[in-house]
Amino acid sequence: NNNLERDVNEIKVRLPYSKTDFGVPSNVDIYGTMNTADRSVEALDTALRRRFSFKEVMPNSELLRDIEFTDFNLQEVLECINERIEFLLDRDHTIGHSYFLDVESEDTEALKDVFLNRVIPLLQEYFYHDYEKIALILGSGFVTVTSNHVIKFPDFPGIDSPDAVTLCKLVDEIDDIEGAIKMLFNRNE
Repeated sequence: NNNLERDVNEIKVRLPYSKTDFGVPSNVDIYGTMNTADRSVEALDTALRRRFSFKEVMPNSELLRDIEFTDFNLQEVLECINERIEFLLDRDHTIGHSYFLDVESEDTEALKDVFLNRVIPLLQEYFYHDYEKIALILGSGFVTVTSNHVIKFPDFPGIDSPDAVTLCKLVDEIDDIEGAIKMLFNRNE
């Protein structure tokens, strides 16, 4: 009976050209992950959906609750960021908990690395370098306003002049990652 249960998940097929058997043993499970926000693989996504079952795995911020820093934990950080991303884009673009799982409590260098090398580049891709939106998500500890441009355009019948433009950029150095994250929360303490 034990052999019967193990053989249930085993899959073998005969390859059409070589006529040899190819298979996945019963003790191997195959998992694939896919970011639904990436539309460049939409045709592949459709093909895969016809052949496999899919289980949605959304970010689980609870897994980050015990990773603590001064005045906050990473669960709060991820929930705050994802709430803003979901508002500005959609839930398919939220950041997964795996970005932060390797950070240990009070390891500010690892936390800074996650923001500089994972979170910020992802947000740059999501918003096509629209730093105003990145500023709305991360706050003034990560993005600064460089100037508010008001340009004098000539009067032209039927065309309204554009509004003032706010230019933002990433901060040059994040010396105090905990302070930057506290600004992200926008708490009036």
